[in-house]
Amino acid sequence: LFVFGDELSRGFWMKNMNFSIDIIWISGGKRVISITKNAAPDSYPSLFSPEEPFEYVLEVPAGFAEKNNIKRGDEVSIFR
Repeated sequence: LFVFGDELSRGFWMKNMNFSIDIIWISGGKRVISITKNAAPDSYPSLFSPEEPFEYVLEVPAGFAEKNNIKRGDEVSIFR
């Protein structure tokens, strides 16, 4: 979990990663705003970023978002 403390647009890359991940982009209001599925290590130096600013990013193993039916608009309860 990356906590930035403000909502801005930022880019993430897969430099030095050894496996694919899902990137869950979360607003300051604790809602999923976007999901990048199966970001692969060989995508470097490409940047991943949603169209909206975000305050939190959760990186999970590839397939996690689909397996757990995570979708845009979901409330993130890790903050409770």
